[in-house]
Amino acid sequence: MAKKVSVNEQTVNGRTSTGDVYELLRRKILEHSIPPATKINIDQISKELGVSATPVREALRLLQGDNLLVATSNKGYATTPILDAQGVRDLFELRLLIEPWAARTAASNRLQNPAKELEREIKAFDSTSDSIQHAMIGHDSKFHRAILLSTENQTVIQAFEQSHCHLHLFRMFREDWDWKKSLNQHKLIAKAIAKADPAGAEEAMRAHLNSAYLGFIEGMPRLNQGRPLAKVSSSKLIQK
Repeated sequence: MAKKVSVNEQTVNGRTSTGDVYELLRRKILEHSIPPATKINIDQISKELGVSATPVREALRLLQGDNLLVATSNKGYATTPILDAQGVRDLFELRLLIEPWAARTAASNRLQNPAKELEREIKAFDSTSDSIQHAMIGHDSKFHRAILLSTENQTVIQAFEQSHCHLHLFRMFREDWDWKKSLNQHKLIAKAIAKADPAGAEEAMRAHLNSAYLGFIEGMPRLNQGRPLAKVSSSKLIQK
């Protein structure tokens, strides 16, 4: 059963827009200040933030759209559980089906080549942010989305966006997460796309996703004591 929790004593400094409340609650959910499988108390959040219930309800609706909240039987909300081993594998199998292809397509299409946008995104990444997790969520999402958008395949783009994979996976990051490794892999992908090297871009993306998958799986014993890891890591789609 989901447990109740309140938002930590914090205000939105006089801001009362839905966007402000959404960003604050989203951050708390991603950082586990509001833990997974936790019941949300709308009245309590409204009181602690000093806002009416209206922007809180609207923010919660947006968070439900992000798949960070689920509706409960009493017409309330609870935060979604952390992904288990099967959920992680499912997301990466989806990504391995579409993202290496997207990287190849991006490198093949000189008119829609996103190399400049990818370079700007890498340079804009701020490692001095107060939350490296949130900085990387934004960077990673924009980087991968730019590659997908360049394909102009709306079905693929929609499938990726509806998975909300970045939000779910980034909730699982550990303190020893090697974000520099991920950033360097992004640089290799961007370099291959800039060189219009379809095979190189596809392989760089596949290697990046495999590396990310193994990083998450290695942390699973501390996050989920369920399915044996040997059965998960044997997925043929994950291996080269």
